[in-house]
Amino acid sequence: MGSAYRMFQRFFSHAEPTASVRNLVRLDLINALQQPSCSLCYLAHHKSLRYVETLLDTAVIDVEKRDAWRHAKGLCHWHAHMATHIPQSHSSLAMLYEDLLQHEMDQLDPLASAAPASYAPPKRRKRLLARRIQRWLQSWQQCRPCPVCQLWSEQERLHMTVLLHDWHEPTLQGAFAQSSGLCVSHMARLIAHGSSHVHLPAVLMAQRERLHILHDELREFIRKQDYRFAREPYGSEADAWRRVVGLFVGTRWFS
Repeated sequence: MGSAYRMFQRFFSHAEPTASVRNLVRLDLINALQQPSCSLCYLAHHKSLRYVETLLDTAVIDVEKRDAWRHAKGLCHWHAHMATHIPQSHSSLAMLYEDLLQHEMDQLDPLASAAPASYAPPKRRKRLLARRIQRWLQSWQQCRPCPVCQLWSEQERLHMTVLLHDWHEPTLQGAFAQSSGLCVSHMARLIAHGSSHVHLPAVLMAQRERLHILHDELREFIRKQDYRFAREPYGSEADAWRRVVGLFVGTRWFS
């Protein structure tokens, strides 16, 4: 990809992050833990948004990035719709997707027209068409991942590494203790990422405490649905029904 991608990649994809990078990532985590949702879902949105903006600014004039865009078939569903909500993105999106649309039309032309093989026997035409269809399907099956997903995946691993590595830091522990914890998906990825890390049990214990609090609030919300207690005012449990949905499916932000 282009220079902007490489700049982000160099900063966020250290296998063993330096102390300065780790400090910046820890500050990122502490800020994200103060949001009313899974901290890694929050970071996934805001870091992805930043990269989508950079991509749209540079991909139109960067040949290497345009090629990568075409090979990835553009952006994934989530990041493409994110891009449509970025101010002044319309022109870049139109040009990038026009290029992709032209490429796809060129690929479909041989499938839509039987003229080149019209002179051949029916069985041969059928085999030729089958091969063309197979090549077209392979071009989709072998397309590269969404460039924004690819970059965030690297960032996510770095943030999980720092969460585990720096768990002994009181500010990080304290922020986690006051947070919503992680969604189920990010909790599973953290376990897979740091299955042998010495701090993983402590992080999971803190996560369990957050789940226990949510469970209590959810039960209190359910209790107040009973007509006998319907006049009782709601407290922190008022949005527990929404938070438990986010726990299992993650959180998305919409503009």
